[in-house]
Amino acid sequence: MAFKGPGESQTAHDIDNTRMNTSNLARLLKVARATRPLPGPDGGLAFASNFDGHQKTFYLDRPGGTPRLLADSGDRTLPHAWTDLGLLVRHDRGGNEIWQLSVVEPDGGLRALTKDLRAVHQSVTLHPDRRRVGLGWNAGGGRDVSLGELDLLSNELTAWATPGDYWSWEDWSRDGMRAVVNKVFGSWTEPHILERDGTITRLLPDARRVSEIRWTASGMFMRTDADDRDFMGLAEVDPERPEVVKRWLIDEERVYDDIRIVELASGETTDHLDWKGGIVLSDITGPPSYHLSWSHDDGAVFASWEHPTQPAEVYEWPADCRWTHISDDEEFMELIKPVETKYTSFDGLEIHCLLYRRDSSPRPAVVQFHGGPEGQSRGQYLPIVHLLTGIGVNVLLPNVRGSTGYGFRFQSLDDRTLRWDAVRDGCEAARHLRRTGQATKTAAMGGSYGGFMTLAVLVEDPELWDAGVDIVGIADWHTFFKNMPPWRGIIRKREYGDPDGAESEFLRQISPIHAAHTIRAPLLIIHGRNDPRVPVQESELIADKAPNAEIIVFDDEGHGVVKLGNQVTANTQILAILEEHLHGDVPADGPAADSDRANPGPLDCCLRQGS
Repeated sequence: MAFKGPGESQTAHDIDNTRMNTSNLARLLKVARATRPLPGPDGGLAFASNFDGHQKTFYLDRPGGTPRLLADSGDRTLPHAWTDLGLLVRHDRGGNEIWQLSVVEPDGGLRALTKDLRAVHQSVTLHPDRRRVGLGWNAGGGRDVSLGELDLLSNELTAWATPGDYWSWEDWSRDGMRAVVNKVFGSWTEPHILERDGTITRLLPDARRVSEIRWTASGMFMRTDADDRDFMGLAEVDPERPEVVKRWLIDEERVYDDIRIVELASGETTDHLDWKGGIVLSDITGPPSYHLSWSHDDGAVFASWEHPTQPAEVYEWPADCRWTHISDDEEFMELIKPVETKYTSFDGLEIHCLLYRRDSSPRPAVVQFHGGPEGQSRGQYLPIVHLLTGIGVNVLLPNVRGSTGYGFRFQSLDDRTLRWDAVRDGCEAARHLRRTGQATKTAAMGGSYGGFMTLAVLVEDPELWDAGVDIVGIADWHTFFKNMPPWRGIIRKREYGDPDGAESEFLRQISPIHAAHTIRAPLLIIHGRNDPRVPVQESELIADKAPNAEIIVFDDEGHGVVKLGNQVTANTQILAILEEHLHGDVPADGPAADSDRANPGPLDCCLRQGS
């Protein structure tokens, strides 16, 4: 781990002696979750959790039992599929997302299945015979993805096709002789039926987006916006007539966020899973579907279910049963739930947000931007938000134009040369808070694309912001594309534009690095050395150019901070810079600066101790 800032370099020892007591904050500065539930053939449950450091694979033989360690590669290790040869797991190193595959041996050891340590082995899908998997991989870490199968006994990897660009394996035909695969351009996709000889046939050619494809005995089912729909629906397609939708099972032009049980034969929704207002987890390891599984007899659903005030735990439907107890519920009872709000942006567009606030009093506020850019701030557990509300800082999470969840048209409003309109939305969020008397000071914070948004708003209106926190953000669009792995550039060009094509000059103009000297707010920058999505050079560049910047680089992290010890370090530093520049320095035994100081909340006492 490396630290660099104005004046002398920081060390890990310095961190432990800042005004905040790290040991007392550890319970609140880190988050442990239960993820990737995978019910076993004998009635037990495999799942992943980072409760003792990094993500490992554990096993429960009953709800509420004691987790037993099943697999640990020494770094992030996730359960992927129960096969006839044992549990298949995937693992990477230092957050690099170069996924390798192994099978868990009876003695707990791992038998390696993949040999190319530079290739990302992705979209791994179990064959109907349960002794093979279909997958995509980029040999030698190259640009183009091959599609094929891996024999789990012999370790033989056989390519069916290498059609060029980035592809994923969606599902097998029921006889195991064909597959449905997807060419991916960010959220845009082009699905195809793939034959063993490499022949491909386009599926739904008029659709912009097709995902979550399942090939059943009666047909293919998928999420899609075919027929120019604004919102995704659930459709059935006949493999013999792959160019059209056979029928729609869910076709609604509205926003919703729930789990439905749908009977495929009739298309009827038979149940809604309502676990008290939560959501299925979505994280760096996979989308919501990755954290949602059917039991082997298809009689139960298991979900990694998260609430705004509690990290993800595994629940079962229809038993309405909680399997895991990774966190102590009492630690989260007094945390603040968000309220939905909205504001009008510069051109009249309505921007929906989540707002965390203790009460209606004017307070400092952080505007926190989600990643993506085709992402969304939802009701997930964000520990830094609760730490901030605990020191009297409100947090607004705007879903600026380009966010998902509001239809394809809204999602496309920031594409390519429209990018800066989303930045203006971000500035309007802070102006709205100040104009309505809700915010006394404002700071910007975000990760990944949200890190770009943070840097962009700081240069768009330098006088508006009192502090900034950039986590794995993009500073220069040209170096971003130049330094990223070649296969990732293919995915991103449709959304961001071509740095070597028509959008080259525009991408230069909107790169915050070229206006970094105008940033007035103190800036904290955090990055993982092994980040494959946003190269660490982006943070190093902006740290050198911004006038008042400090950078922390974790040598054992990738795109974000996931290991518990590193979470404590990062969140402690985030709190330190935001409290200093939003509240100002307050002596531990000095007078109360406002009502929060006179009547501290459940986190405030911990944060101020040792200051």
